[in-house]
Amino acid sequence: MEHKNLNQDRQPPSENHKFTPTFFGILLVMAGFLILLDQYLQTEWLSLTVIPATGLILIANGLNNRQMGWIIPGVLVGALGIAVVILFGNILGNMPFLVRLGWSFISFSTGFLTILFFSLLYGNRHAWWSFLVASAIAGLAYPFITGHMSVFVFFASILTMIGFAFLAWGFFERIFGLLIPGSLLSGLGPGFYLGFVSNAGNNELVQVGFFITCIGLGWILITLSSRLLNPVFVWWPLIPGGILTMVGWGLTIGGNRGSAMTLIGNTGSISLIIFGLYLILMRRGIRK
Repeated sequence: MEHKNLNQDRQPPSENHKFTPTFFGILLVMAGFLILLDQYLQTEWLSLTVIPATGLILIANGLNNRQMGWIIPGVLVGALGIAVVILFGNILGNMPFLVRLGWSFISFSTGFLTILFFSLLYGNRHAWWSFLVASAIAGLAYPFITGHMSVFVFFASILTMIGFAFLAWGFFERIFGLLIPGSLLSGLGPGFYLGFVSNAGNNELVQVGFFITCIGLGWILITLSSRLLNPVFVWWPLIPGGILTMVGWGLTIGGNRGSAMTLIGNTGSISLIIFGLYLILMRRGIRK
């Protein structure tokens, strides 16, 4: 009886481990073949495809077993390999190195987006964290691709992309707490750009005024976005939002009185947009 119990307690090895030697064997054969072929063809890029090909094998094994533990490293290795090919290969021709670096960041960002996609299909938990990382890396790539190498451009692009990521995460997962940092960052990012990049030629009052105004609009965006999840608007963000917006307008007008009428006209247009969104969201609540 004891012998039978011992046999029952012994579990057969997992089927996934049987593929591990095969996987590494295929990987070594493939790497050796590509490197050997590159020595004969003298392509100077074929050897670089070993890394993305390794990622594809990891992804294939993960899809076969429906395990994110294989898919996530496979996607990251594959995206990193493609980034290396873009950076050191001849895919983009004679583009400058910084532009290549920017597109390499885009490739790596796409890898994190792919992790979110597969987590929605096979994962028990949705990997929204990868969407945040992808957005941050995509924001980092923008200055390199466009050639606007400024600290404020980096801040603007990265914070704006992270803000949009928080908004998307909060909307799809129905979490109001994520809409708050998303709205604030979505206002802070454009604030850096409008304040210190597009108005770099103006005086400091105008720059700070635009910056503070965008922060105030970020608070107002919390109220507008709250209606997407709640049956009623959340009104308290209008208090800091209204104060910051009025202070920002005052600084902007005080710093450049000649553009006061233009600023007032733009303010009227923004007010119409905000009021229109309010009516649309209110109508949506009535239909519910």
